Amino acid sequence: MMPYLKLLLGLIFCFLGYCYLYKISVIYRINRVLRETLLNDSYCALVKEKAALLFWLAGLLLLYMGLTAIL
Repeated sequence: MMPYLKLLLGLIFCFLGYCYLYKISVIYRINRVLRETLLNDSYCALVKEKAALLFWLAGLLLLYMGLTAIL
């Protein structure tokens, strides 16, 4: 069960990293829903490259860990 969870989280983080780099409008739509609780527009604008790198690295790490556990 745990390797599949790692794969799922890896895919989600890679998707978020892709969105932060290339589809920032998706992040702004998600942000509109979560604005009062977690995010604000200025935060997204200031740290989009850092967030993208963080999500890509976490996603790739989780994908690797999940795949090595399954195979």
